[in-house]
Amino acid sequence: MGNSNKILIIDDEAPIRRVVALKLQKSGYPVITARNGEEGLRIIQDQKPAVVITDINMPKLDGKHLCEKTRALTEGGDILIIILSGQISPDDNRWVKDMKNAEFMPKPFSPSRLLNRIEQYFDVRE
Repeated sequence: MGNSNKILIIDDEAPIRRVVALKLQKSGYPVITARNGEEGLRIIQDQKPAVVITDINMPKLDGKHLCEKTRALTEGGDILIIILSGQISPDDNRWVKDMKNAEFMPKPFSPSRLLNRIEQYFDVRE
């Protein structure tokens, strides 16, 4: 797998970052992690990952604003955003559904299901 399959994991909970990173790395994906939305946004600007996995409730920059800024940076380009969160409000559910290539996956989540979704995305891209 090349650099074009780079995956960014943004979550303020270290155990979530570790579990997701291990699952993806074992499958051969290059993984980058960030502890908050601001750090994640800098990585998106600098390294242009193909997939971003993010929480909604984070310090410094929440998931919704991160997604909005990411879309502005990529001009709605080819990037998959998976929002992992313990709960999602009806308003959050609406903006996630309105975004291209974005989806919500509730916590607790299945790392295998997450991996399957990412693999589907890369299969369609190629």
